[in-house]
Amino acid sequence: MHLNTTGGETGVTKREAQILTILRKNPTISHKELAERLGITRSAASVHLTNLAKKGKIIGRGYILEQPNYAVVIGGANMDVNGFSSGPLIPQNFNAGKIRLEPGGEARNLAENLARLGVGVKLISAIGGDVFGEKILADCRSLGIDVTGCLILPGENSALFIGIVSPDGEMALGLSDMTIEQCITPAFLEGRWGALAGAKVMSVGSGLPVESIEYLLTAFAGKEIVVDAGSVAKLSSIRHLIGAIPTLQLNSAEAEHLSGIAISTEEDALRAAKQIGRMGPKRVVVTMGPRGAALSTASSEGIYRARPIKPVSDAGVGTAFTSGLCYGLAYDYSEEDTIFHALACAALNLEGESAVNHNLSLKSVQDLAQQLSREQ
Repeated sequence: MHLNTTGGETGVTKREAQILTILRKNPTISHKELAERLGITRSAASVHLTNLAKKGKIIGRGYILEQPNYAVVIGGANMDVNGFSSGPLIPQNFNAGKIRLEPGGEARNLAENLARLGVGVKLISAIGGDVFGEKILADCRSLGIDVTGCLILPGENSALFIGIVSPDGEMALGLSDMTIEQCITPAFLEGRWGALAGAKVMSVGSGLPVESIEYLLTAFAGKEIVVDAGSVAKLSSIRHLIGAIPTLQLNSAEAEHLSGIAISTEEDALRAAKQIGRMGPKRVVVTMGPRGAALSTASSEGIYRARPIKPVSDAGVGTAFTSGLCYGLAYDYSEEDTIFHALACAALNLEGESAVNHNLSLKSVQDLAQQLSREQ
C-alpha cells in the first residue's frame, strides 16, 4: 500500500483525524476492523471513509493517503559497480561471477527505501555532470524521489563505489570515491533551508564534511535527525557532536569504540547503548546483525531480536535499518514499533542482491514487523 506524503491535515473532523491515524499505522485494515477500533458500525466507518475521499485525504482505490510528513536525506549518491563471485574468491587472480551496475550511495539508497515505503522524500546530494550523474537523477525521479535540492556539478565526476561480494553474501572488498560529497557545505545547505525546515525527519550522512553535520545539528536542533555513524573512523571525526545527535545508530564495533565497553552479548550492546546515551543523544541504537538491536532512550531501553536469515547479500543492510527508523519517527510510532520496523527493513534487504531490495514494500515491512513483535 502506497502512502502519498504531501499536504496537510486541514479540514477534517476529530473522528476523521482518528481514522487517518489508524490508516497510517495499518493501511491494510478492513472496514470491520476499523469500525471495531473506533467503536462504531461498519456503515458509519464507510461514510467517514467516503467523506475523507471527497476531501482528498484518501486518494484513489484503497487507503492511499495524503500525509503532511516527508523526510530529507542528506549525503552521498553514487553509481555502484557490484561483482558477485560464482565461487570462492582467489586473490590476485581472475574470478568468474556476475557484475551489476546501478545507482547507489548511502543517502540515495536510504531515499529509495523510504520511497518504496511510501514516504515523501527529498534527496540533497552532490552529483557530477557525467553520464553516471544523469543516470542517478533519472532513477531517483522514476522512484518519486525529489532531487530538486541536489547540487549538480558540470565537469565533475559522480561518486563511484566498487564492491566484490563472496558466495556467502559477505562484502569481500569495497573501494569508493566519494570526494564530491565534500561539496555539500554549510553555505550550500543554507540555500536549502526551506526543504530542510519542513521535514518531519532528517537523515544526515556521516560522510558529509564535519562542519556541515554540525550546521545541521545546530540549525535544526529539536528536529528528528538520524545519524548513522558509518564507521569507526567517521565516528571519531564527529565525536564532539555526539551530544547534539537526536538519534545515533551504531554497529557493535562503533559502539565498542565510543563506549569503551567490549560487546560480545546482547546485554553488552545494551550497556554500551546506555553508556553512550549519557553523552547526550536522545536515542541510541546499537545494531548487532542477525542478533538484532539494542535501544536506549531517557525513558526506555530494550533488546530486540531479529529473525535469522541466510543473506543473499549484506550490502546496504545498515541503510535499510535506518529507513525503518526514519519511517517510525516520521509517523510518531512508539520506540518499540520503530525498532521492529527497522529490523524488518534490514531483514528484507538481506533477501536481495542489491543494496536496496527492489521488492521492498510497506506491507511486507509491516507484516514482518508484526511477526517480530509477537516473537519477542
